[in-house]
Amino acid sequence: MIIDFHTHNFPSSLAPRAVASMLERLNGLTVPVGDGTVETELRDMERAGVDLCVNCPVATKPDQFNAIFRRALAVRDGAEGEVAAQHLFQLGSVHPDDPDFAAHLRLLRENGIPGIKLHPQYQGFRLLDHVPFFTAVRDAGLFVISHTGFDPGFTDSTAVPSPDQLAALFTAVPGLKFVAAHVGGYCGSPPHAVDQLLPFENCWIDTAVMCFCDDDPEAHRIIREWPAERMVFGTDYFWRDQAKLMAWVKALRPDPADQRLIFGENARRLLGL
Repeated sequence: MIIDFHTHNFPSSLAPRAVASMLERLNGLTVPVGDGTVETELRDMERAGVDLCVNCPVATKPDQFNAIFRRALAVRDGAEGEVAAQHLFQLGSVHPDDPDFAAHLRLLRENGIPGIKLHPQYQGFRLLDHVPFFTAVRDAGLFVISHTGFDPGFTDSTAVPSPDQLAALFTAVPGLKFVAAHVGGYCGSPPHAVDQLLPFENCWIDTAVMCFCDDDPEAHRIIREWPAERMVFGTDYFWRDQAKLMAWVKALRPDPADQRLIFGENARRLLGL
């Protein structure tokens, strides 16, 4: 089974507005390959040979938890079709400023949703300012997948979660399961900065390379050298073509045993499949 651990889709009624808003912020720096709808994602993942996509929504405001939670359950229960229910895995999202974050995290766990997506730039927070929140995530038995490093839509942001900040968070919250998205694509950190995360066994990286990082020597080094058991295949679809990213990762990690871990086994364990 090939699992793309980092994708995005929206309800059909919301997708055009959501994608247009992000494109405006990016100001032409990149062009998506999809339109943000479930229908297009299912078509593209079939073309690429991806069996399961993990959808990573972001609660940009504390009061968005319920809508994201309800949609996750609806997609799982077939509201957007049986094919979507079989091939899309919806995560939750809880804003760190949500006054009911502990209860909401427990609600996700009780309903079989094993993780949450965060994006500190879009959500406007700094990791180390929310240690009690991350402690509650750990204690609820959930994992975090979070955007880390540079985001071209937030070049003036002070909320950039760099590898040294991640290391400080993992020291403050031992045992927190965390997937550092985009950090496997270099994403603006100094060379070898990502390696300070190696001692933290509950930290994984994904392979979601930004479009202008494909030829970056540090991105190649990270994908080649990081332990296969600490990496998950992720594309950031609808922004990137899944087939192209799959070929990119396979060229850098040709060993079949490594590929089994990166493209499926690690993700299955995190998702509890």
